[in-house]
Amino acid sequence: MINKIKYRILILFALAAFTACQNDDAVTANVDAMVAEPGDLLNQAFPLNKVRVEGQGLEGLKKITLDNKIDIGFNTNYNSNKAFIFTIPFDEKLGSRFGVQPITFTTANGSVTKNIEILQPVPTITKTTPAVATPGFPLEIEGTWFYNISSITLGGKSISYTVKSSSSIIIGLPSNAVSGSELAITTPGGTAKKTIDFATIVLVSDFDGNGARKEWFPYGDVASFDPNTAGGPTGNYATFTWSGSTTNGYNGSSAGGGSSFLSATNTDAKRAYIDIDISANVVGAQFAIQLNTINNINYAYNFKVTDVNWTTKTISIADFKEDYGYGSNTAVGLDVSKINEIKIGVIQNDTPNPSVIKFDNIKIRYQ
Repeated sequence: MINKIKYRILILFALAAFTACQNDDAVTANVDAMVAEPGDLLNQAFPLNKVRVEGQGLEGLKKITLDNKIDIGFNTNYNSNKAFIFTIPFDEKLGSRFGVQPITFTTANGSVTKNIEILQPVPTITKTTPAVATPGFPLEIEGTWFYNISSITLGGKSISYTVKSSSSIIIGLPSNAVSGSELAITTPGGTAKKTIDFATIVLVSDFDGNGARKEWFPYGDVASFDPNTAGGPTGNYATFTWSGSTTNGYNGSSAGGGSSFLSATNTDAKRAYIDIDISANVVGAQFAIQLNTINNINYAYNFKVTDVNWTTKTISIADFKEDYGYGSNTAVGLDVSKINEIKIGVIQNDTPNPSVIKFDNIKIRYQ
């Protein structure tokens, strides 16, 4: 009996020793390094880039968790005892952020947590809307990685801006901005730069003594005309009154011709616009705007006022039509560099009587 007991004890010791040897051979999950592209970054990575994890006991990868909240997908085909590969995600909705944060790897041999620094990429500018900017007007900037913006400058000077999202910013362009100025958006990741081209804007008249045409006069069936009426959007404005007379069958006001408003290189009607501040005494009062050229070609655009309050009306010159605005052919093929006169009046056969139209700050814009 004693011998049997001794024998059993020896067997138990042998089993214990064997189990201990097995435990000594087991490898606990361990991460030695996380290497990311580009440039073999060590324990650092940019969003959306691949990371190679190196260590021991990494087979049977079950889960990767970033910052204690973001589960990261991975391909089990790229998993071995000593390494695996995954891609750094970045999703604002999941709470992704930049900076040092924990990352936990769960394998068949246990879990291990390390710190990794998520680096902010350099921002990029991919598009501006409109493509050609206008001083004094907002400009939308589209791009990538617009996070933690520290400054936005134009021509080296700070400008106002509103961040719509990480891919869209609205900037306020100064009225004195110069074409060809460099826009710079700076974040902790770096600076994105783009040269901004501006529209050519010619002030025809502001009725305050400024512009290419200063002395306005009426003609035809006009009841009264005052080019110095006080209280406009920016000072004086022009008031034109038609009271039903049809003696001449036409009416209008003009500051005469002269040299062309635009340079010889600004020829495309699809890129040219008339900007004008308008108002009237009554809804339905109908404006008639006529463009004349140095070679005696004319096109017109007629429209009814829909709001008696001051508004800025923008008209594409390509939408003007021949035959005083009633023709079938548009001005899309007009060489706008030859425009040298603007006439403004009232359409007599389809407007309230009396019609008092008001206008100010007439500009030609080419972009």
